[in-house]
Amino acid sequence: MKKKFNFGKIDFYGRGRKINLVEVDVELSDKGVFTASGTIWNSKKTDCVCAGQCLDEISRYVKTEKFKKIHRLWKLYHLNDMHAGTEKQETALTKAGLTGFAADYRKCCEYLESIGLLVDDGYKFGTGWLKREIPVDAIKEIKELLSSEQHSALAGYKIQDIDTYNEVFVKEV
Repeated sequence: MKKKFNFGKIDFYGRGRKINLVEVDVELSDKGVFTASGTIWNSKKTDCVCAGQCLDEISRYVKTEKFKKIHRLWKLYHLNDMHAGTEKQETALTKAGLTGFAADYRKCCEYLESIGLLVDDGYKFGTGWLKREIPVDAIKEIKELLSSEQHSALAGYKIQDIDTYNEVFVKEV
C-alpha cells in the first residue's frame, strides 16, 4: 500500500508567502516494511527545495494531526528492515551516545566488544540488515492511514483561491 499526502503550502523561505507545496509519500510493503519521505516543492513545482528524509524539517511547518501521526510512525518504524544491530546492541549504543552507527562503525564495534555485545545471539553487529517487525496495532494504524481519503489530510480547510501554481488553504472557523 502506498499513498501521497498533500499538506498544502508553507512559507519555507520565511518571506511571508506560502508558496511551497508539501507532499509526503508513505508506504507499507507487502513484506511489512514501512517507509515515508517528504518533498517541499518550489513555487512552480518544477524542483524540490527539500526532499527525502526531511520529515523533521516538515514538522516545523505542518502541524496537522495526520502529519503528526505520519511523523511519529516514521520516527518509530521507517525502514524497519535495515537495522545494523539487534535491539540489545542498538540500545546499548544509544545509551552510550553512539547513534551514528555508519559514521562511527569501528567505534561502535569497539564499544560493543568492551561490554560483551559485539556478537549478540549469534549476530555480529553490522554484518547485515536485521528486520524488526512492526507491532500489530501500528500496522493497523498505518493501513488505516493509507486507506483514508486524501482530502482528510486537509480536513477543516477549504480551497479559497486556485490558480495554476498557487493553492491557498484557509482554516475554516
